[in-house]
Amino acid sequence: MTPPIDRRKFIQNSMAAIGTTMLPPALMKAIAAPATTGTLGSIAHVVILCQENRSFDHYFGTIKGARGFNDDHAATIQSTTHNVFSQNDGSGNLYTPWHLNTTAVAGQWLGDVAHDLTTGTAAWDYGRSDKWIPEKTLNSATYFNRNDIPYHYALADAFTLCDNYFCSARTSTNPNRLFLMSGGVDPAGTNGGPIDTNSFTYGTLTWQTYPEALQNAGVSWRVYQAADNYDDNALAWFKQFTNLPTTSPLYINGRQTRALSDFQNDVTNNTLPAVSWIVAPAAQSEHPAYSPNVGVDYVNQYLSALASNPAVWAKTVFILTYDENGGFYDHVTTPTPPTGTTNEFISGVSIGLGSRVPTIVCSPWSTGGYVASEVFDHTSTLQFLEKWTGVTCPNISAWRRSVCGDLTSCFNFSSVNNSFPVLPNTAALVTLANSQQTLPTPTAPAPNTVMPVFEAGQKPLRIQPYQLDGWLTQDLTNKEVWTNWNNGGSKSVALQINVNNYRTDNPYQYLIAPNSGGKDYWHAIAYGKGFYDMEMIGPNQFYRRFQGYLNATAWQGQPEPQVRLTNNGAGQPVSILLDNTGTTNSAVFTVLDRVTSTGQISQTITVAPKSSVTLSLTTTQGWYDVKITLAGDTYFMQSLVGYTEGVLGYTRPPVLRWS
Repeated sequence: MTPPIDRRKFIQNSMAAIGTTMLPPALMKAIAAPATTGTLGSIAHVVILCQENRSFDHYFGTIKGARGFNDDHAATIQSTTHNVFSQNDGSGNLYTPWHLNTTAVAGQWLGDVAHDLTTGTAAWDYGRSDKWIPEKTLNSATYFNRNDIPYHYALADAFTLCDNYFCSARTSTNPNRLFLMSGGVDPAGTNGGPIDTNSFTYGTLTWQTYPEALQNAGVSWRVYQAADNYDDNALAWFKQFTNLPTTSPLYINGRQTRALSDFQNDVTNNTLPAVSWIVAPAAQSEHPAYSPNVGVDYVNQYLSALASNPAVWAKTVFILTYDENGGFYDHVTTPTPPTGTTNEFISGVSIGLGSRVPTIVCSPWSTGGYVASEVFDHTSTLQFLEKWTGVTCPNISAWRRSVCGDLTSCFNFSSVNNSFPVLPNTAALVTLANSQQTLPTPTAPAPNTVMPVFEAGQKPLRIQPYQLDGWLTQDLTNKEVWTNWNNGGSKSVALQINVNNYRTDNPYQYLIAPNSGGKDYWHAIAYGKGFYDMEMIGPNQFYRRFQGYLNATAWQGQPEPQVRLTNNGAGQPVSILLDNTGTTNSAVFTVLDRVTSTGQISQTITVAPKSSVTLSLTTTQGWYDVKITLAGDTYFMQSLVGYTEGVLGYTRPPVLRWS
């Protein structure tokens, strides 16, 4: 595949084609700035703008390359033949996500969707993710595409889009903003918590916020907020930020009203603090029923302010994220801690992670339209600040530190581009959005299972810290099957196993430390009369599905199949061991490679009794997708999907999707 075009050349070519007079002077100056190499220490400013209540699939389900509606290995809904893209309305009708066509309906102004703890927990359903519509109505399953929100897509194409960034809690705004500003919600209840809803007495929380930690360490910081901040400044909920004298540094930097002009002055005068949090007014927050395109005009104003001083932009990281999914559907299985994990449960229910939210990391070191697929949540933003400033946030749980990355994988400090991209005119988008308010109210289509159309193509992929393997073994003596896993990467992994059929257990959650493995057993005879069907789900589209029937093996003289795929690392073929532990008949395996540059490739492998054969399977740009079946055994099937991490690459090839 052709490498991504150099963005400076792209912008220069675009300028030649359209004329520079179309660009704001601030952006023209930024475009002219020279590119240099850098390190983490080259950063002087981090600016965090957290908007409101949108999910990843709701905004970016159709964007090319990222993990959206093109995911052909979404989790299966228990005891059904369909996956989580097809949601039951509670009356037996199935719906797939439906488009808010903003040229025909008032989708920009769609009303609010339930996004509270009760409905969020119920829709999640212990990891099954199967009750979105009954809990949150059909409006939860809506989405936009590039034509509807062109600025969001252009920003993602210009910088680095995180397609595995989750909100921190499966609930509403306030707990998630507490995670973003302080690292936790006090689940032990020792400092005014636990906080898992928006209902609590303001001014009673007493644990340390991250701005206080920065203040104590002598690192400059500031909150930029208008008089109307939609009550989104989490610092106002803490006792230490109430009833302050106006001369207090906590008041000046954390509670004082500061307009866009104040931010612009700080950029112009080179007085921007090290860390800034921006809080939008209600109408520009993107919270339903407010328009995304009106909100993104606010985002653009702050980005344009940064670009107005090329010397400042050359040293700045701008993080655009969303506090929570706002009740909008997202299909990706959320990383969840095992039962009993310290500081991760309130009233016996895990706090998170919540659903994915759109997150774009903008900086001279994150250009190029990359996708970062490492697991992140709002504490990842604080972990990034920790790594950059050296100032610790004491409230981040051990589980989150182990599973959620620190955002550094979003950057490539050896490839720096100080130019600023040409982006859609947001003033025109605001005018258009306002004119669309009088269009008909969006209404859901009839029940259907037709998937949305997504953009063709790939995006360049950042390096993820994973090297996962997963396999199943059959213990015919004890009538059990064992799921096995190994994590050869440098980051812990939250692994979920779903039992799809023959039993009704909740999904099982595991934590796999770096360079370690584990296993668990399943009573196939006691629960499924010999049948089993389960999925193993991990980060960056790691997926296994194991189906079989123990009674179809040894005591009927049939082959005894064992399969193991081994991830040999970046740039290497994967190895597939086909083992027949039976003593009577040969095992005839069909190995179907579903991701190749020339189409599906099928090969038949015969393995004699008490023998094995090892295949070497070349990946496609590091990706593999293999389906293995067994002649004479209609119940046996294994689906093995993943990526050999370790180098810069490309998102999953759009080859044979939905095959």
